[in-house]
Amino acid sequence: MAITSKIEKNEEYLIKNWEDAGLLKPSAIKPVISTIEKSVIIKNLGELSEEDFPLIVNILNDILGLCFLTG
Repeated sequence: MAITSKIEKNEEYLIKNWEDAGLLKPSAIKPVISTIEKSVIIKNLGELSEEDFPLIVNILNDILGLCFLTG
């Protein structure tokens, strides 16, 4: 999933601890699943905090229409 600083379209998926995640601006996760070649990744900018990680579960549930990975 991509992360964007264009948060007006993705307000539901705001990253609370964006600075701790290594991001430069307030950001949100885009609710879209995509794949990219590993060779395209230039560098790791950071990682989501434990508090923000449940966003991924919520987005996957929304996209796939499932109730999984709870608890």
